[in-house]
Amino acid sequence: MNSYFTIKVGKDDQYYFNLKAGNHEIILQSEGYENKSGTLNGIESVRLNSQIRSNFEIRYSKRNEPYFVLKAPNGKIIGCSEMYSSVHAMENGIHSVMKNGNTPKIHDLTDDDHEGKERQIVVNGRVKTWNQKYIEFKELVELAFGSYNDNPNTCYTITYTRGCSNKPQGSIVKGEEVKVKPKMIFNVTATDKS
Repeated sequence: MNSYFTIKVGKDDQYYFNLKAGNHEIILQSEGYENKSGTLNGIESVRLNSQIRSNFEIRYSKRNEPYFVLKAPNGKIIGCSEMYSSVHAMENGIHSVMKNGNTPKIHDLTDDDHEGKERQIVVNGRVKTWNQKYIEFKELVELAFGSYNDNPNTCYTITYTRGCSNKPQGSIVKGEEVKVKPKMIFNVTATDKS
């Protein structure tokens, strides 16, 4: 089996990559990135810098367990290993990263953009399931109130939080749509102007 990188989103909504050996064991993990492009740049940095032994720095945890970090030429940490039981096991880990670090394969576990994937969202405090990439103004009103009243005397206001990283909060108006992110929160209000 071949080695590969995985990209995922953590609980802190940051992007992370792992380098996995052919047996699916994590041999290097990244720190958090704000966006996927930064994560992809980090992976490319692993591919370039993992081939040079002097880019690996040996460290010890508070419990005196050996581990290593992979650094870029500018000294920035690209990735970190797990804790090892011995220096010999850690050296094997470095060898594994050097051997597997230039793999072209990436498994993107963040790809939730496909239609049909269920996403849990919150509309007016109630959990709803949505299975499309985008949701329209009218569809949000229908989720909130059961139907959409196109009466000119009814004014709907929609705000959201926990949205996509390029616009995590905002509002949408009639005729607009917004990209759906799991656990996104929508508040829909209706005002009678008559």
